[in-house]
Amino acid sequence: MWHEDSAANRRTGILLVSLATLSFSMLDTTVKWLLQLQTIPLLEIIWLRFLSQAVVSGVVLAPRYKGAMFRIQKKRLQLLRAVLLGTMTGCNFWSIQFLQLTETASILFSAPLIVAVISHFWLKQRLRRAQWFTIIMGFIGVLIVVRPSSSAIHPAIFLMVFNAVLFAIFNLLTRHLAQYENPAAMQWYSAMGPVVLFAPWALPGFVMPHNTFELVLVISAGLWGGLGHYVWARAHQYANAATLAPFNYQQLLYMAFWGWLIFGDVPPAAVFIGGSIIVASGLFLLWEQKRVPPTIPPST
Repeated sequence: MWHEDSAANRRTGILLVSLATLSFSMLDTTVKWLLQLQTIPLLEIIWLRFLSQAVVSGVVLAPRYKGAMFRIQKKRLQLLRAVLLGTMTGCNFWSIQFLQLTETASILFSAPLIVAVISHFWLKQRLRRAQWFTIIMGFIGVLIVVRPSSSAIHPAIFLMVFNAVLFAIFNLLTRHLAQYENPAAMQWYSAMGPVVLFAPWALPGFVMPHNTFELVLVISAGLWGGLGHYVWARAHQYANAATLAPFNYQQLLYMAFWGWLIFGDVPPAAVFIGGSIIVASGLFLLWEQKRVPPTIPPST
């Protein structure tokens, strides 16, 4: 399902990934808003977020893709992707109750560094000294954001570090599946998986949204999530990961803006400094990888 590598297709991929980052920032902002209302339980919000995504994507995309939307080639990997997404979402939603949006985003942006480490040990894509130094600097940036010496540190920040590892694995898996699967099918099955996964905990004692505003927030969370995952998968069919990766970092700007506008959050200096180091490390690592492709030892 790859498109021909051309300037026009690369621009399309960049536009799509930019839309995805905006959608993901809107998703986290909407959920944080719902959680601050303290009227709907967390697990129910997670379940409703994926249920609304599955329903909305089915209504919008099924007429276009018809049966192709429900056909997948790699069932086990799609199941793994759905479980990863559900787990990541649970960790993220629980954490944003206690952390600023920029804190969660900054830590998640260490995922490219983790991808590089995984690729070194698992995919045998050897890293050079400059790349190792960059990765170490990026993790120092994570430590600055986490601020382990601070007496005000919240356990949620360590959960987000674990979430960054899951996110790195999720990214590798999504890039692999994008070569074979319809993006509409990918995002529909990744939504239905968590719907089934969280149903036993969300349905007992189900609480209906109290008013139209809460209902709109719930539905929009699913809409932003579905749109984000769909266009993110589409973007990787128009351009390779090396082209798209720098544009993922704009999500941090969106998070800072929505956090300030809606919640009045002004990130502490440590988040600005650490986040900048993480972003700079990711961009330098990307430049290094493009300048000298990773070496893969011959099979024996």
